[in-house]
Amino acid sequence: MNTRRRDVIESLEISDLGASRRAFLRNSGGLVLGFSLLGPAALAAGRELPLDTSVAALARKGPFAAVDPARLDAWIAIHPDNTATLFTGKVEQGNGSPNALLQMAAEELDFPYEHFYLVMGSTTETVDQGPTYGSMAVRYAGPQIQHAAAAGRQVLLAMAGKHFGVPVEKLTAVAGVISVAGAAGKSITYGKLVGGKRLDVTIGASGETFGMKVAPDAKLKDPSKYTIIGKSVLRKDIPGKTTGEFTYMQDVKVPGMLHGRVVRPFGVGAKLLSVDASGLKDIPGFVQVVREGNFLGVLATTEWGAIQAAEKLGSRLDRKGPDDGLAKWSQWNDLAATDEVWDAVRKAPGKPESVAKHGDVDKALKTAAHTLKATYLTPFETHRSLGPECAIADVGKDKAIVWGGTQMPHQAQRDLAELLGLPVDKVEVRWVEAAGQYGRNGLEHVMADAAIMSRAAGRPVRVQWMRWDSHGWDPKEPPIVQELEGGLDAQGNVTAWRHQMWVPTFSDTTLLPSELIGKPVGKRNLGSAAIGYEYAFDNAEVSSHNASRVGVITAWMRAPGQFETTFAMESFVDELAAAARQDPLEFRLKYLKQPRTIGVLQAAAKRYGWQPRVAFSAGKQRARKVTGRGIAWVNRDDSLVATIADVEVDQHTGEIRVKRVVVAHDNGLVISPDGMYNQIEGNIIQSISRTLHEQVTFDHAHVTSRDWASYPILRFHEIPDSIEMVLVNNDPKFKSNGGGEPSTCPTAAVISNAVYDAVGVRLRQRPFRPERVKAAMDKA
Repeated sequence: MNTRRRDVIESLEISDLGASRRAFLRNSGGLVLGFSLLGPAALAAGRELPLDTSVAALARKGPFAAVDPARLDAWIAIHPDNTATLFTGKVEQGNGSPNALLQMAAEELDFPYEHFYLVMGSTTETVDQGPTYGSMAVRYAGPQIQHAAAAGRQVLLAMAGKHFGVPVEKLTAVAGVISVAGAAGKSITYGKLVGGKRLDVTIGASGETFGMKVAPDAKLKDPSKYTIIGKSVLRKDIPGKTTGEFTYMQDVKVPGMLHGRVVRPFGVGAKLLSVDASGLKDIPGFVQVVREGNFLGVLATTEWGAIQAAEKLGSRLDRKGPDDGLAKWSQWNDLAATDEVWDAVRKAPGKPESVAKHGDVDKALKTAAHTLKATYLTPFETHRSLGPECAIADVGKDKAIVWGGTQMPHQAQRDLAELLGLPVDKVEVRWVEAAGQYGRNGLEHVMADAAIMSRAAGRPVRVQWMRWDSHGWDPKEPPIVQELEGGLDAQGNVTAWRHQMWVPTFSDTTLLPSELIGKPVGKRNLGSAAIGYEYAFDNAEVSSHNASRVGVITAWMRAPGQFETTFAMESFVDELAAAARQDPLEFRLKYLKQPRTIGVLQAAAKRYGWQPRVAFSAGKQRARKVTGRGIAWVNRDDSLVATIADVEVDQHTGEIRVKRVVVAHDNGLVISPDGMYNQIEGNIIQSISRTLHEQVTFDHAHVTSRDWASYPILRFHEIPDSIEMVLVNNDPKFKSNGGGEPSTCPTAAVISNAVYDAVGVRLRQRPFRPERVKAAMDKA
């Protein structure tokens, strides 16, 4: 039976906003909601969008100007029915962080969460607060929104003071109502006070995106008086998603749009030689071929027509070669195949980076009583979004509107402007949540696909990738090679530690379609070490060779880099502990000094019921299915996580089942406990999938793992029976840090260490598929 230990959540009613609110939005300038977290009926109201008839668009008489963060109405709108809207540049990716931002705003505004709604991401309606990634929404956007809401509360109190003719000190604000102290019946709602007007007030702002400071003079609420922050609330998007009423990007239509499909090269670097479009004319609804450089797409009046045309040109899972289809491509076979990736990573040009260096590692290794060496390999991974990437673009001669589910709408606006040769203020990105949106998958790339084809057709174009497009062409999490070496003295103390990494880039932001048309947009940055080294070893050296792209476009997934580096570091610490014949937890604690790190490990151990013993102390067991325990921890951007898991290994087949997981999580004050539990569970389940199953495979031309059979993921029956969570330092005296990624990081090391405890075999290459585990056991 699956168990989930967590706080009890109070039931909150999520109701429709009502006709009065929708009428207000139609008639008040600049306060359109567009796609927002509304009630279920509002979400189901319709999925076909007018091209440019939103309230914001009707109020604009010119370019798509950026939103001024120094204005209160850039952040908050109060409506006559006493509902309110928060505007944020952050977006929902399935993990619920915008709901936490809404809680923070409701707290400072003294407004009911259940009547507060969100507008996210759209570039003409929200401030650029930076992309939604890196567990940085609550950490950076949270304080910006808190200050804006606190300023809003001050403005409303001042308005009420004028309305009642009393000093502000005699007023109280509670749940969207301002009352005069000691005067029964003297009160007014925020909605009635504002009277349908915009909050056209300057509150001040400086800096940009993550570093932006908003309303610096606003006085924040005393945390001891919090009534919303720290409480579990129901997410406003879940009812519609549960019933199918929610509008995802894949559901959106606009009038007059065509359907497009892209046809990628057979070989990653192949050139388009010729296209015979004559064989497409008999396809019902076929409109045209779009060819620009090596970019090739087709347009039709129906989606099925576009799919059929693309298939005839060669866009198929079973495509045999560069000549298989009406489009002919050059031969290209320069990609490193699956078993050649590691050499390619080592040889990739780049720059060295020193992470930590003290003492004399070489000397310490020479004098050590016992030395160990190990190499850890982690593969290419795909984002494998369950909903294939989708976007709509309407590109005219002097402006463009693009609908997409990107995690970085304002950056996408700038990139699309560069791609199309338009000023930034002539491009609008209208954000709509995508089904399967996290990391830098193909969502920016499909927006560029749609923009290129819309420009060619002079009409709105909807593009949705096929499964083989998504698996084959989305940016990949890059492979990493790591070599570790350690030394122990006769008493089992660590005398030397060396950790070398070869790390391709996690941030190649180049748009694939821009490369194909010969006008690259984006940057090919170098990789980085992505490691938090904290052990107090006397002699240590941690370094990284940071490289550029290796074969295909690579970009961040969840916990980019640190998932891989934690796997190697925490597995090798366990190897040293076993060689020293010491308990894995006690061994770690000997070399850790930070109180929070020690505290999170001890919290996990207490919840688990950890009893000290040496790993694999029972030796080889004869039973078919044997169990073991593993432990690991991480510090990701000052959010600390310790994980302990029980695994079961089938010694006949090599299959691993994770049975129980305990997570201690210290990211300071938690805005919504239920939201954090959801984050942790999602991290654990996804990282188990990545550890046990996921690997992109290649031949010399392209990705070969382009469907779910060749790129398997975790199935429901493989989810742990129990995921238990402990929130550490969940207190207002600790600032809120991110929870979207940290609990991903320890999982691979935890499982590897638990497998060793069960069967005495070290797994140093992911994924831990049964055949790899069985081969390792047979070799031992």
